[in-house]
This record gives sequence, C-alpha cells and structure tokens, in this order.
Amino acid sequence: MYTIMITGGTRGLGALLTKHFATTGHKVVMNYRNEESANQNMLEISKLCSTEQVLPFKADVRNRKDVQQMFGKAIEKFGCINVLINCAGINRDAPFLELTDEDWDSVVDTHLKGTFICSQEFVRHNTTNSGCIINLGAACGIQGRVNGANFCSAKGGVLAITKCMARELAPRIRVNCLTPSAVDTEEVRERYSLDTPEGLKKVLAGIPMGRLGAHKDVIHMVESILGANFTTGENFFVNGGEYM
Repeated sequence: MYTIMITGGTRGLGALLTKHFATTGHKVVMNYRNEESANQNMLEISKLCSTEQVLPFKADVRNRKDVQQMFGKAIEKFGCINVLINCAGINRDAPFLELTDEDWDSVVDTHLKGTFICSQEFVRHNTTNSGCIINLGAACGIQGRVNGANFCSAKGGVLAITKCMARELAPRIRVNCLTPSAVDTEEVRERYSLDTPEGLKKVLAGIPMGRLGAHKDVIHMVESILGANFTTGENFFVNGGEYM
C-alpha cells in the first residue's frame, strides 16, 4: 500500500485519484484550495471508507511555506509519503495578445512552479529508499493550441522538468509524466461543449478509439506507472490515439 500526496485533489483528475486510492486502502493527503470542494469530497469518501485514511490540507502549491507545512503535517500523521501526484492546475484562456501578466503568472506558477516546489519538498521529506513522482501533463504542451499560450507553456515546462528530475533523482526517486486527453471530465466537457451532439461528434472524430476516455483508463495508467519500477523520465499518454 502507498501513502500518496495528491495536489489539486478535489477537482478533475485529482479528485478522481484521491477517491480511488482512498477507497482502495491507501493513505492519501488531499491538497486543496477550495473549502467547499474539499468538504464535498470528504463527504463522498466517508460513504465508502474511513476518513482516517485521508488527510485534507489546504495549501497554495505556489507558496513554499504552505507546502512545507503540508508535508510536515502529512509526515506527522502518516510517517512518510512515498508517492506524489502533481495535479494542481488552473486555466485562464485568452487570445495571445489579450493575455495579461496575471493570466500568465497565475497559470504558469500553479502548474510549473507548483510542480517544482512540491517535488522538491517531497524529495527532501522522503527518507525511504524509493519514491515516485507523477506529474500531470497535456498534449497541448507539445503541440500547442489556440488561446492557451500560458497553459501550453506551463505544461511544456512540466514535461521538461519531469525529464530533468528523472535524471537527477534516479535511482532513488522515479519521475514520470501522465498526459491525458479526451478524458470525460467536467473541464473537458465544458471546454469542448461535449454535452452537445455537435461538440461530441467533433471531438470523437479525432479519436481513433472512437470514444471518450473513462475514469478507469486514467486509474489503470497511474497504477501501471506506480508499478513500473524500471521506468523513469517517460511521458504516458491516455488519449485513445488523439495525439501520437
């Protein structure tokens, strides 16, 4: 069993992974910024397992002191953290010429600086002989997209820092990137209007597998990465062939 810290653990894929690992016997530190989302997640988890296995902790991943306090509390409760999954992120889309400095800083700092700070503190607090970091990427961090220069740049940086950390932290700490796309989440549905026949048809036309990704597809890949003890510095796609 793992003791896992999941940043951005109350929304999207972070919430999905928090619930999965908490309800399958693992210990989970659920990082969050929104109280309402955290309370809702804990309520749902409490219906399926003991909440003693989950430590909710409010922290801004861009703030070093917040993150240090979170790790300190996690070590105090669980003894050690052997897996970090960096899911925290936000979107502030706009045409390139309309992006503000705040739009840029808030998105890049949350995705990239947050990954940097949390990963550093994870390594410093992990005193075991092995550990695993999984960073959340995005295909647009490789190929780009319209109205997302801040988000795409941040995700491109996440892929680069994954490879840098993998080289420097081996063999004790493995670092890999999970890059989902076309997975059925609330954010994806809103962005691509998937609740409309037209929006869904357009997205499915670009997916060779002919369907949206299910939550179990992401879970299976994360579990595979956790079990791949001779793999580091890699980028794992979960996208039905949408990006190859």
